[in-house]
Parts: sequence; C-alpha cells; structure tokens
Amino acid sequence: LRFGLGELRADLLGTQKRLVAEHQGFVRYRVLRRVFTLLADAEANQQMFLGKLGTYQRSLQHDNLAMVMGYGLICADGETWRRQRRLMQPAFDRDLLERVVEITARLMGEVLDGWEASRQRGETVEVYSDMQTLTMRVIGLALFSRDLRTTSSDFAETVRVGVEVVGLRNISPVTLPLWLPIRLHRRFRRCVRAVNRFVYYRIEERLAGAGDYDDILSSLIRSYGDDAPVMKRELRDQVVTLFFAGFETTGTALAWTWLLLSENPDAQQAIHEEVDRVLGGRAPRYDDLKSLSYTGQVVEESLRLYPPVYSMTREAAADDQVGEHQINAGDNLVIPIHALHRMPDYWEDPDTFCPERFAPDRLTREQRKAYIPFSAGQRKCMGANFATVEMLTVLAVAGQRASLRLEPGHPVEIAASVTQYPRHGLRMQVMPRAG
Repeated sequence: LRFGLGELRADLLGTQKRLVAEHQGFVRYRVLRRVFTLLADAEANQQMFLGKLGTYQRSLQHDNLAMVMGYGLICADGETWRRQRRLMQPAFDRDLLERVVEITARLMGEVLDGWEASRQRGETVEVYSDMQTLTMRVIGLALFSRDLRTTSSDFAETVRVGVEVVGLRNISPVTLPLWLPIRLHRRFRRCVRAVNRFVYYRIEERLAGAGDYDDILSSLIRSYGDDAPVMKRELRDQVVTLFFAGFETTGTALAWTWLLLSENPDAQQAIHEEVDRVLGGRAPRYDDLKSLSYTGQVVEESLRLYPPVYSMTREAAADDQVGEHQINAGDNLVIPIHALHRMPDYWEDPDTFCPERFAPDRLTREQRKAYIPFSAGQRKCMGANFATVEMLTVLAVAGQRASLRLEPGHPVEIAASVTQYPRHGLRMQVMPRAG
C-alpha cells in the first residue's frame, strides 16, 4: 500500500484504524521511500515487550524524540537503559506518590476555585488548557520543587515546539537538518537552549548542596552518587524526559477523561457518590486511592479509549514470526495502541465507554495483553503509577465540588502529534454539584 504524506498528516489515526480493520491488524505500507509495518495484535505485544526484547529495539522515531529529550529512559536502549532504570527506580517510591497526591490535591483546588469564579460570571472554561497547566505545575514541583507557572521557564513552549518538530519528522520520508534556518527550527533551538539553562542551573544548585530539597532531581543525584558531577548531561536527559512524559501525556489524558464524564453523567454521578463515601469531604491521601475503585475504573477506561501515546515504534533487529505474520530484520514496526484498544477482536462494543470492563477479575487474558497505555514488561513506563495517582487525585478532588458539561456546539476533533489531543480544546460549562 502507498500513502501520500498529506493523507497521513490529515488523518493519521483514522488511516491506522482503517488499516487495522481491513487487514486484521497486520499490513505494510509505504510513504514515499519509507516502509512501515503496522502490527496490532495482543500476542505480538507479548513477544515485543515481554518475550523477545532483544529482537525489538528502539527506532528512528526515538532518535527524533531524543532531539528534545536526549537519551534518557524513553530513548536509551540496551545496557545504558538498564543502568539508567536501576538508578531511576529509587526516586519512584511511596514517598514520591504521597507527595504527588498532596501537590495535585492542592493545585486542583486552585483550578476549582477558578472554575467556580468562571461559573459565577456565566463563563465556560477551557479544560484541555487547564489540565495541561495543572500537570505542568505538578511535574515541576515533583521534579524541581519549582512551580513552573510562576518560574521564568520555557518548558511548556519547548514541549509544544518539540512535539511539532518530532511529529513532522516521524512521518516525513525526508527529514530536514535542524541547522536549516527555517522559523520552526529557530524556535526549537531557542527553546531547547532555555530549558537546558534552567535544568543545568537546578543540577548545579543540588550539587553545590544549596537548600534542602525533597524532589526527584535530588533523589536522582543521590542515586548517581560520586558520578553525578560528571554525568550532568545524562541527568539533564533524565529530568527532561520525565518532564515531557509527565506533563503532555497526563494533561491530555485528563482532558479526554473530562469529555467522557461529560458524555456519561451517570459515571460522573457514581464518582461523586464514591468520593463522598470514601473521603467524607476531606482532601484525599495516598492510602485513600485504593478505595476509589470505580474512579480507578473510569481512569483505566479513559486510557483505553484515548491513550495519549497513541502508537509506539520498534525496529526489528532480526527476523521473527508473530502468529501468521513474518517480521523481517530492519522492519520499522508501528504498534497503533489507539486502534488496538478499540479492536472488536478483544473488546465488546469497543467504542462504548464502559468503566465496568476494568472491575476486578473482569479483564480476559487477551484483553490484558491488548491493553498497553503505558507499554508493558520491562519497558513499561516508570511513571505509570505517578500518572495514575495524579489522575485519581484530580477526579477525587473535583468530584467533591463540581461537574463539567461540554459546551453545546463545541467541536471535538482528535488530532495527532506525539500525543492524540483535542484539536479545538475542550470548552466546558461548570455545573455545581448536586447535594
């Protein structure tokens, strides 16, 4: 099959979903000179993420991401990745998750104050933008002990520009060198320089022992020990990777969750009843979250229907057989998570919002293999618990005070860059909570 670049840019997600449906989850297609192998299969996930890690390696798309993030956990491979993972693991402990709940609850309270003020003025709120700002602030405080909303930092702009550059390079058969002085490249280089200045200053601050910080960067520097002063570039790559992974994706996931709750008021009401029963009007604590079982099912179903990272890529290092499908060494594999999560082979009424799918012991073995919003196996996103805890806390805090309803007539269109996001934002009406 052959596609023009314009066709893919216009509707990448729709094209992938159609190809999965028409070709039973396996098809090769060409975009000018580049060949892609689309593979949506639960058993293939087992081989690529659990059984044959050495056969399926990082791809060209990861090199594109590395232009922004560097070679941290997402873009590194092999022994470098294993060493980094070992050094990163101690930072993602219970203490961090408890801080994430406290930070998120406090900042979401501020968001709700703003929403209530808008409601009283008869105004709608832009929920996608609000969730992006919220998650940027949470990850900034967790990483650096800095509120990036009030810090002179170009992080958010770097994410926006970086996402645009990477998205274009991922699907373009010919990639322009970054030194080419077009406007997008100049903005990109300027933003990356600003982020580097900010991050390296924070690293030097910690190495000098200034202040008493309890954040991810400080934990990382402790993990690196005596090597930290000579590993500043790697430390920079790790925290920029964590920022990108913890900001754009979680904010987008929360926005889609609010849309689904707006479309399903019974689910929104069920969350209200659960948070009332579990929390009794107080702020949530980390230990409360496991009791918010239905709210957790809503988060999981939202990530099924709208996984922010809608596809992953791998390059086959050797020939392999996946079921009836032959994989050749050098194949550029695309795993379309968004299509896999809606395949009728695995999900009954796949386009229907049904949190009860994720009730205890409800998922089948095949569904568990097909559900990969955070990847799977050793390469599963280290921040999965961070993101889930953050999303649960947002819903728990908001569920005590407000409901949201999509503004009538507001267009909802899915756009694809590095994440799948609402192209026109999500303008919503804030409704006072009944009871």
